[in-house]
Amino acid sequence: MKISSLVLFLWIVFTNFTYSQGKDTSEYSIANDSINYREKVFLHLDKSYYNAGEDIWFKVYLLNAASHLWDAIRNVVYVDIVGPDNKIIDFKIIRIEDGIGNGDFALPSDLYGGAYTLRAYTNYMRNFEEDYFFRQQIYISPLNFITKSAGTVLDGIDQVESEVVLEGQIPDLQFFPEGGHLVNDYFNRVGFKILGVDGRSMDIEGVILDDTGVQITEFTSAHLGMGLFDIKPVAGRKYTANIMYNGKKYSYDLPHGVNNGIVMRVQELRDYYQINIQTSSANGLKGYSLLGSQRTGTIYNAQIKQDKSIAVFKVDKKLLVTGIAQFTLMDEKSKAISERLVFYDDSSSSPQIKIIPTSHTNAKNGTVELSVELDSDGMEISNFGANMSMSIIDLAAASPREFQSDIRTYLLLNSELKGDIEHPGYYFYSEDPKRRQFLDLLMMTQGWRQFIVNDLPNIKGDSFEFIKELGISVEGGVRKFHNPEKPDVATVKLTFQDSNLMGRLSIKSDEDGSFKFLGLDIMEDNKLAFEMVDYERPMKEFAVQLDSIRPAPVSAIKKEYGLRETTNFEQFLENPNARKGFDTNFENEMMKLIQLDEVLILTEGKSKKKEMDTKRSTNSIYSSVSNTVDFSEIRNQPYPNILAALRARVPGVDVYGGFVAIRGVNSMSSERGTTPLFLLNGVPVNQEAIENVPVWEVDFIDVLKGSRASIFGSEGGNGVIAVYTLTGKELKDQKNKVAGNVFNYQGFYKPRKFYEPAYGNDDLGANRKKFSSTLHWEPTVKMDNNGKSKVIFPAGTKSSIYRVVLQGITNDGLPLASEAVFEVD
Repeated sequence: MKISSLVLFLWIVFTNFTYSQGKDTSEYSIANDSINYREKVFLHLDKSYYNAGEDIWFKVYLLNAASHLWDAIRNVVYVDIVGPDNKIIDFKIIRIEDGIGNGDFALPSDLYGGAYTLRAYTNYMRNFEEDYFFRQQIYISPLNFITKSAGTVLDGIDQVESEVVLEGQIPDLQFFPEGGHLVNDYFNRVGFKILGVDGRSMDIEGVILDDTGVQITEFTSAHLGMGLFDIKPVAGRKYTANIMYNGKKYSYDLPHGVNNGIVMRVQELRDYYQINIQTSSANGLKGYSLLGSQRTGTIYNAQIKQDKSIAVFKVDKKLLVTGIAQFTLMDEKSKAISERLVFYDDSSSSPQIKIIPTSHTNAKNGTVELSVELDSDGMEISNFGANMSMSIIDLAAASPREFQSDIRTYLLLNSELKGDIEHPGYYFYSEDPKRRQFLDLLMMTQGWRQFIVNDLPNIKGDSFEFIKELGISVEGGVRKFHNPEKPDVATVKLTFQDSNLMGRLSIKSDEDGSFKFLGLDIMEDNKLAFEMVDYERPMKEFAVQLDSIRPAPVSAIKKEYGLRETTNFEQFLENPNARKGFDTNFENEMMKLIQLDEVLILTEGKSKKKEMDTKRSTNSIYSSVSNTVDFSEIRNQPYPNILAALRARVPGVDVYGGFVAIRGVNSMSSERGTTPLFLLNGVPVNQEAIENVPVWEVDFIDVLKGSRASIFGSEGGNGVIAVYTLTGKELKDQKNKVAGNVFNYQGFYKPRKFYEPAYGNDDLGANRKKFSSTLHWEPTVKMDNNGKSKVIFPAGTKSSIYRVVLQGITNDGLPLASEAVFEVD
């Protein structure tokens, strides 16, 4: 996947700074730019508040960052959980088909409580800043009866409870002049945002003073620590903002004013955006142009042809789609000198999905039926398609919709701004009449610079450092057998079991011994067997060093991205008191599972000889053997194939290169040469089939000579080599016993099916999850041709109010989100 530096530069210029008047009709499509387009990943979680010992259920949506369409090409998404100490506690690889995939995590019961972060990303996304990764903060409540240290993280390092050090920290107050700079001797509108030492927004009042101590103006936060004030700075003066916090005064310097600069003001009117531009430069604005762009490309471009210092632009809203728009002022040399983001909300263009419970009150131990219906409103239902997921959780574990991030807020807002957006749902679902005003305030502050357009990918030479993956990548190096520190060159043969059948691939290593197999469809409990061959030196042996899949490095997430410390997470819940009762019930149930009395189980074990005899009598017609080789001790040694493992282990069996012969037998047919009869689990096969069986799958091999082979007639005239492989259960028992050239390798995670316990059964095992606050998880909800769907699930045994959360994406890239409630009594 190569791309020259020149092509990469032209792509960036074209996609970010194309000049055209009106709507850009050239969509930033996957088909036309399948290599270079950016990606977005969204995870729909069943909830955001968990107990240690519960399960996290999620659905992955992988989309084109510009069009929000999914790619039909197979892909790979990595999902991990990052603990409060920025260490990864679990890690999954999710197979993506048609833009979606499913997964889950089983949380250890010994986790510390606190704020954890779920990350999701593709390998290709690592070419860009980590800001592009999906992140969602969740809260995990500990089980109080667990007193030992927290669970194990990757690399075998024990997780240590992290403490938030607040001493010496001060509130973080930042200033954002509209358009980019404070311009002396002009009225400037300045946005500000303040975060407390815990990462949360705070309400403040303050004053602006000049360097002589004269008060210029006052300012007050209006929403979540954000606010505005106007100031006319004077050249040569410096300005300071003073606030009071916990009885102490804190001072912050405002940005320095510039003498030659641009003042930009954006005003949203009913049908258009008005952008007022004013310059303090004596050269005026002639040759300047205003560029408007959104995810899909350029939407507006107009040039100032007159020599003047003031210009007014009007951008018709019909040119925009719902989401963030960027207005950039370019000088006569096409250099960006001023910028402002706005959020356009055309709610009428989005389809609406309704969730309708058949009954708002449902009986315990019964079933719940939900109807999902598209509010067509002029849409062609027959052409409508969507992929959705649904979670049903106890209201006690839910946070108000205004506090949440869903697929709509993420795709249109969170994913296009740096840092954590506090209460993102407020800007989409609140009935507050000031909602749109505060959303624009967010654009002025947290959206002061749009990072998605300006960041360049990381390239290594003339190629991307991280490639787009179609499957699991297996990388490693060939090493000298007796000196594994030194590389060697050989043809590497890989044997593996994919999701459908046994696979075998071959590639020659580079001069430094490195090799790479791409696009493998293997599951996480797979074993990989490697054979290294030098055809010019057939007796030479090699070792292999395999590079394990490692998650992307974790930066200091909370510090870098402004994630809040959720030490008082209860304030985000609908009903904290009910939640505490729920936690107690779950804890009591988990105690029954964990605190078992010691028991002694006695059983008669099976001998290896009896197991062999049973396997022979089931699969073969012979009753006695000349020699048997038990592979239990050698199956994980670095033998290139089964026949090489037999060399020097069975008297009279010669293995050299690709030839096998059993001495001491008389050939009954000269046409057969010296090749023995090969049996695989009792079935005659050729030598190639035997060589393709991984050594690590062999249970034992019988060798039959002379009269013992005569039961096979002329076919056994040169002796018999009978290979018996491990059963599925035996292979599972061997999964952690690997060595030599056989490796356990983390492939695609096989998602579990959401449990639906038999509530009528009082057995604890059948009801072990009955106190989980997730009543049901439905990862796939699809519409019929009438725009309708039904979801049916058990009502459970607990009287409560439940919230239904439906999220998804249409075939046209439009995000869908809806909620409903019902009661079980």
